[in-house]
Amino acid sequence: MNHEKSAMASRTGRILLLSFIVIFVAQINMNLFTDDFKISIAVICFPVFLYLLDYMPLIPVTILSASGVYISRILLYWLQHGSIRYFFRPYLPEFFFYLIYGCLLYVYTRAVKSGWSVVRLLLSLVLIDYFSNLTELLLRVGTEALVLHTQLGILVVALARSALAVVIITIFNRYRLTLLNREHAERYERLMLLISRLNGEVIWMQKNSSFIEKTMNTSYQLYHKLQEKGGDPDLANSALKIARDIHEIKKEYQLIMRGLSEALHTETQVEGMPVSDILALLENAVTLEGKAVGKKVSVTLKCNRHLYTDRHYLLLSVFHNLFNNALEASVSDTVNISLIQTIQDRWYLFTISDDGPGIDKDCMDQIFDPGFSTKINYDTGTISRGLGLNIVKDIVEHKFHGQIAVTSRPGDTTFTLYIPIDELEEKDL
Repeated sequence: MNHEKSAMASRTGRILLLSFIVIFVAQINMNLFTDDFKISIAVICFPVFLYLLDYMPLIPVTILSASGVYISRILLYWLQHGSIRYFFRPYLPEFFFYLIYGCLLYVYTRAVKSGWSVVRLLLSLVLIDYFSNLTELLLRVGTEALVLHTQLGILVVALARSALAVVIITIFNRYRLTLLNREHAERYERLMLLISRLNGEVIWMQKNSSFIEKTMNTSYQLYHKLQEKGGDPDLANSALKIARDIHEIKKEYQLIMRGLSEALHTETQVEGMPVSDILALLENAVTLEGKAVGKKVSVTLKCNRHLYTDRHYLLLSVFHNLFNNALEASVSDTVNISLIQTIQDRWYLFTISDDGPGIDKDCMDQIFDPGFSTKINYDTGTISRGLGLNIVKDIVEHKFHGQIAVTSRPGDTTFTLYIPIDELEEKDL
């Protein structure tokens, strides 16, 4: 009940507001042909509101606006002359102008439901405006409204007002489309990053599958050894139980991994992407991620050759992990990252550098190990998972059959990726 009352109040409020706007704009006018025949742009509010608003109660707004304009004309005359005795009728034709315009527009919107065309809309508004003006003039001056110069006059007025309405509608529609395209682009970027992260996680899960299998086999071997050597039956049963539990975990793990792999396979069956677009997407993403943690990120990109690849999700995962690693490792409020793409013999070289604190020499041999991390959130005590560089190494070496090298000193850490040209360039199907 309260919801219905609220909806009714909202609808009434919108009708009153839109009608008030029409009445207000109608006060800006000029006389044409006769002293009482006023031309204003108020009537174009009807089509503009109709095409730009999600909900436009055209008939109620038309009736209220027509009545409001009529009353406002009488009140204005009374304020100027102190009498309204003879001016109820002279302003009545204008009431019918607004009423007919709104009703014809309503009929047009009901008859045309297959989208709107600029030309069709313009012609329809011109005809609606022309017949509405013609009706008003016939009520005012009778058949004198049919003379040529009067007909040309109201036709020009109809064309001018209708053109203005169409221009306003087109501008707002273009603006709305621009916002929509921008929103779609942002969603696409987020989707690309999400898929690249999931690809990295699936690669990590695939790698862990062998460890799960190995652990299960070790438990079975332990069970058999305890059985053969007459060991403690409870220990043997525990080893068997562990092996069975791991087997169940392995089945569930493989189901999850298969589901993710199939979903990603379906999602990634799209055309390739230029590396320059991948890097532009990453630049925007890492800049936003930096802002989220109070850091200003500056990214310098240099591609010496146009490269179009159909393995963009894997490449995106590699670059994003390296960029994110530089961002997390930095202790400064400003992070400078550069990526340079070059060609050397049969290799694509990607050199990713940052100006962070560098990697300790004692840690250089461990940075690609899963779970290794020196990045700690001192506010929460959370330690990074330490999987980013391991995923990068796996993708570069096992998916791209390439190599990865790293050099580091304070203020300059550089990862160099060597990827075979034929692994990245789109293959003809």
